[in-house]
Amino acid sequence: MTEDSTPEKKSAATQSSAFVYFPLTVEAQRGGSLFDRTAVYLSTSRYIPHRFVEVSILLAEVYLLNVPEWILGEKNLGRPAVEKRIESSIAASKFAINDTVSRGGRRKVAVLTGGASGLGFMTAMAIAEAGYHLIIGDRATELGIRAVETIKAKTKNMHVEFLYLDLGSFKDVREFVEEVSRRTDTVDLLINNAGVMDLPKFRPTAEGHDSQFGINYLGHFYLTILLLPHVKKASKARIVMTASSAHYGTSKINYPGITSAKAYDRINNYCGSKLATVMFVRALARSLAKTNPNVTVNCLHPGACYTNLFKSSWLLYILTTIGFQYFLRSPVRGARTITYLSLSEEVEGISGEYWFDERIRQRNPASSVVKAQEELVKYSYAALGMPEDTSF
Repeated sequence: MTEDSTPEKKSAATQSSAFVYFPLTVEAQRGGSLFDRTAVYLSTSRYIPHRFVEVSILLAEVYLLNVPEWILGEKNLGRPAVEKRIESSIAASKFAINDTVSRGGRRKVAVLTGGASGLGFMTAMAIAEAGYHLIIGDRATELGIRAVETIKAKTKNMHVEFLYLDLGSFKDVREFVEEVSRRTDTVDLLINNAGVMDLPKFRPTAEGHDSQFGINYLGHFYLTILLLPHVKKASKARIVMTASSAHYGTSKINYPGITSAKAYDRINNYCGSKLATVMFVRALARSLAKTNPNVTVNCLHPGACYTNLFKSSWLLYILTTIGFQYFLRSPVRGARTITYLSLSEEVEGISGEYWFDERIRQRNPASSVVKAQEELVKYSYAALGMPEDTSF
């Protein structure tokens, strides 16, 4: 009896034939539009004060977006539950990777930011279960090391490691990429998930940028640019970025407030950081479609989740401490769309979209303005001290 015909191999092969997924067109993937229409209307209205729009969108994250999908106008497409489809994607990935490795091939590599806790930790658990060599980047060293130990114990995947990463320091981002490069020259999956929210006062990064914009967007922009050569070497690769429905909350980025405490606006800067993320995804997807169609990039809103994201705002911290956390999603629920975009066969080839609850959503129209995207990219390269003509 050959090795490939052992009972274990037969069992795996039988299991692989039962994988469940439903390939759909981009149009079929589009989700309910009740919230989308309302958010876009508020974002583009000339008659509603923008501060009201920003606050409304942030409140909607906590309340409206956590109600059952059918209330938001979702249609039943006759598919199995998304949890079952994601479990199937994880199993399919694990089977394929293990089969490749058993034949002497390369194990797929995933890089994930902010994986020490919250959504990132739950996502890391799924990616490790899917058989990837997972590299977690986070600035919470002790928590990150414990997270790796837990993930290894639960998934039995020993190819999980932690590297220190402070996205608020360009130097640390470069050093992180150097460490990743020592381990692999190919990255199949890049998940930019780390972030901060609603910082009451201007808190500068190492280079003097507002931490909300610097960590949520600039740090991830730099990380993505530096890792792109590794990502492009994969036969098929995905980039997934955690955005937010807060990107509806502003129609333009507050550039002066990125480096000036006087011009800083805690809500607008957060909304701007997420708008920048969606804009970057659009610009990057457009470029990759021409040069490297094997690489897709998408962003998502995970929903308002009970994580450490609220600890910077005393009001939100108090509310979530005295019981309002029950109005929020669990990290498991919040990580679902990240995992879906990372592993599901249903999104194969789809790029440049904004997702919520495993469905494509309408973006803030401001994110689709090409000139604004070009201005953002030019600003980003200048902030990094890189040549303006550097391309994706």
